[in-house]
Amino acid sequence: MNPTPNHFPKIAILGMGAVTITIARALTKNKIPFTILARDEFRKKELQDAPVLFRFKNENLDSLHFSENTFTLKETKDKFDYIFLGAKSSNLSESIQNSASLLSSDGKFILIQNGIPEESLSIPTKQLIGGVVGWNTQKLPDGIYFQSNIGTLVLGGVDGTVPELFWEKALSPYIPVVRTDNLIGYRWHKLGINSVINGVSASCQLTLGKLMLNVYGRKVSMKVLGEIRSVMDKLEIKEEVVPGSVSVQKLGDGKGALPVAIRHLILIILGIKYYKIRTSMVQDLDQGRKTEIQDLNGLVVQHAKALGLPCSTNESILKRVKELEEGKTKPDLLFLKNLVS
Repeated sequence: MNPTPNHFPKIAILGMGAVTITIARALTKNKIPFTILARDEFRKKELQDAPVLFRFKNENLDSLHFSENTFTLKETKDKFDYIFLGAKSSNLSESIQNSASLLSSDGKFILIQNGIPEESLSIPTKQLIGGVVGWNTQKLPDGIYFQSNIGTLVLGGVDGTVPELFWEKALSPYIPVVRTDNLIGYRWHKLGINSVINGVSASCQLTLGKLMLNVYGRKVSMKVLGEIRSVMDKLEIKEEVVPGSVSVQKLGDGKGALPVAIRHLILIILGIKYYKIRTSMVQDLDQGRKTEIQDLNGLVVQHAKALGLPCSTNESILKRVKELEEGKTKPDLLFLKNLVS
């Protein structure tokens, strides 16, 4: 697919959440045509009847209108070169099944889920591009989608190919793009970071600020990352750091890590910068929804056990978040203290 100024690849988005709405905004601002695929008439009507309100940092509010380019899966007749899949990991296989007939013969799904979603799919790797998201967008209580930081989208073929240059032009400058042939290196890096900012914060249902300004929160975070770096080392994965992030190898306990005082300082700065952020997993617990803990810390535990590596901290985080999901316990900072005692 080599687009000319008058011809772009045909793009669709299935699953409009905070991440894919951020992508839709970038495509809209760059005047790149795309189609929104709604799962049913109700969701189609939601997207057509009212604009999506979006704010980046302290800039003016964007009003995004999707009435002209939203269709249900059943009424769509087009074939697409790329389909962004915004479903949660637990619904990913179903999303692929529902939209596979809409993919062109050499088309590709773009997976922007956390964890390593490619591992659970049985479709050819040549049909998959992984997207590692480096920004934070969340829906505020007033219904506005708020993006708190500029962040990169890392795109890499699951088969080791580098996605086409078009994506840099399609999304930049609103979303800077990195194209890579080492997707797995970025995937594991982001898995480590998410296992802390989502998994550890969810274990006590804390904002990032309250987590990182707590000494036990920081110590547990380092232990979680230390176990993850051990798995990465055993799998011989070369870590690739998402721009604006910090290396798991440098933050996690173990040989070659930064001095402890420096690691604490980095995590404190992170907490101050994002003090009020309630991450997606914390918000899931707030709303009584099932989290994706199994796809983050749970995935780490799965790999560690298969490799015969100790992983008690991630295992404790996994167990605790599941108990919070099921209402078997309540948030308690003593949980963090006990993990490092």
